Amino acid sequence: MQRNLSVTRLKKILALLAGREEVSASEMAEHFQVAGMTIRRDLERLAAQGRIIRTHGGAILAAPSMVAFAFQDRQQSRMAEKRAIARAAASLVEPGMTVILDTGTTTLELARVLGDIPHLTVLTSSLAIASALLSHKDQELILLGGTVNTNSPDLSGPLTLQNLGAFRAQLAFVGADGADRHGLYTGGQQIAQVTRAMIANAERAVLLADSSKFGKTAFARIAGWDAISHVIVDDALPSRTRAWLGQNVKALSLASATKQETL
Repeated sequence: MQRNLSVTRLKKILALLAGREEVSASEMAEHFQVAGMTIRRDLERLAAQGRIIRTHGGAILAAPSMVAFAFQDRQQSRMAEKRAIARAAASLVEPGMTVILDTGTTTLELARVLGDIPHLTVLTSSLAIASALLSHKDQELILLGGTVNTNSPDLSGPLTLQNLGAFRAQLAFVGADGADRHGLYTGGQQIAQVTRAMIANAERAVLLADSSKFGKTAFARIAGWDAISHVIVDDALPSRTRAWLGQNVKALSLASATKQETL
């Protein structure tokens, strides 16, 4: 029982550090209502695991833990919308297809749904997606090689681009950090290069993005709307955005937890 409480407290310490630059040991002891010696032992364990860095009187998250918490936060955000989008996207996939899955939390939800479709070949640059599909024996999973990004669990770089060029897929499901009238955007130039290559090496490219992504941009432009065949977004998308988006793509699907509407 005592050990379970200790493990739970370690997780809570990591969660507390995730939202702060630094937290002192005395503040943690007061927060968890335990002795200072207990907190110091907890911090020693977490430091030995490489999950935190001890500071004078406290601790900060180590870089790998920061990445993990950032990805988890994105994954949990707008979860109902992402699952609805994933279900709508899965309806486009048939047994025996070759599909490409871009990195991202919405495409990760799609991967979990695709596990029920047999005889697929799935190409991805996402370590999280590869992990989700690893146990499905009737599918062929191809993890594209490359350099692991420091800020998210995915691969990019020249090797990723070279490997993508060796394949041809029926569908590429891609994500974006932002979208406006001029196209799609993401926060990193290397990720943008990989997504562009995924689009170029598929017969059709499908954008999966929740409505919060529209009307904003990010650092790197991925592509214009002429590169996208189909957009699947949740039905909270404003009517004004629906109007210009419907004029720029061949198909626009609005997904919700209970229905799917195609314009």
